[in-house]
Amino acid sequence: MSVSLAVTFASTGDYFLFAFYVLVATCTFLVAGAVVVAILGSKSLRTENRFIFMLSTSISDTLSGFGLYYGGLFDVKESYPQKNGTYFVLPTLLGVNFLTILTAQIDRYVAISYPFFYARRITLRLVIGICIFIWIFSYLTLLLMNFVPWQVAVIYNAISTLGFQIIAVILMIGLNIKLCIITHYQMKREPPSPETDGKRSSVILVIAVTTCFLGFWTPAFINVSLRGLTSFGYYFENDAVDPFGALIRINPLSTPSLYIIGSISLRKAIVKVLCCGACCKARN
Repeated sequence: MSVSLAVTFASTGDYFLFAFYVLVATCTFLVAGAVVVAILGSKSLRTENRFIFMLSTSISDTLSGFGLYYGGLFDVKESYPQKNGTYFVLPTLLGVNFLTILTAQIDRYVAISYPFFYARRITLRLVIGICIFIWIFSYLTLLLMNFVPWQVAVIYNAISTLGFQIIAVILMIGLNIKLCIITHYQMKREPPSPETDGKRSSVILVIAVTTCFLGFWTPAFINVSLRGLTSFGYYFENDAVDPFGALIRINPLSTPSLYIIGSISLRKAIVKVLCCGACCKARN
């Protein structure tokens, strides 16, 4: 059975909406994919904990960008009851992003506040294990949700979404404030060095990523919670015409873009990959 497009092209707005999703999907896939290739191709980046978190979110963002060609261009509704949905496989990628970004923020807080403990205990293997656990936990929860009646799943989704929203706001804002204070006072006492600059830039990057996350996700979280727990909230024909969903879909593009803007070593790795690709193409 074929799936119709999300818009009918009956107005100029339909053309703009269709072009918007094509542009966002393409840019997300290319930008996040470049981050994934650069980190995997650079041994120096693969051995740093913070880049493992970046790799995990960028893999999720790359898949989200690819999935947006379906979820944004076609008549798809990834909410209860679903319409041409993916059994929440694509939305769960965004959930992986949420958990990974939150964990990365905690990681930076521990690294700055307890450097000796962090150096001894928070190993590369542990960080990789945490990222793998987040992926397994997210999709195992999804598997269980697909086996319960959708009426039960609606209530659980609304309650868990509201809970995640409260936890995310409290933790992310609290940790952002704490990181800003620690960075201001602790880094100022340390003499200027590449290591100090690296710590400062990594903290600022995490703060920027979490702030954008909250900005893009909060309206959708509130709307989903209202729809599930009350008679309020906005309903839309499909996900493409949902403005709250459109904000969420920008987040997988903003996150890797901030990584590139905020990390000099990542930019160098991407340029190296592009140069190697151009040289190989020229030889062929």
